[in-house]
Amino acid sequence: MVPEPRELTDRYTRYSPWFVVSVGTFITSLITANIIAVKLFIVVGLVLPAAIIIFPISYILGDVLTEVYGYDQARRVIWLGFLCNLLTVIAIFVGSILPPAPFWKGQAAYE
Repeated sequence: MVPEPRELTDRYTRYSPWFVVSVGTFITSLITANIIAVKLFIVVGLVLPAAIIIFPISYILGDVLTEVYGYDQARRVIWLGFLCNLLTVIAIFVGSILPPAPFWKGQAAYE
């Protein structure tokens, strides 16, 4: 039985290039913000995390995705971002518990 064209379109939805770029940028900025959040800096006497520079990008893109592609698509993207973030955290953790090479002196800095 050959599927109807509408059925094929529903099953293999094509996304616009702007959607793909927005999703990639959202997830990248979310993960980057979480990695660089440990770096602190001072501006006008305020101690701020470095993530404050890039996190607004993920926030704005989340809003754009909701407005342009709808709440359901934005929710999927946000969950995908959280899952990618979890994978990143797990990978970094596994990297920290792996025994370092005897000549590598950067284990303390990595941890």
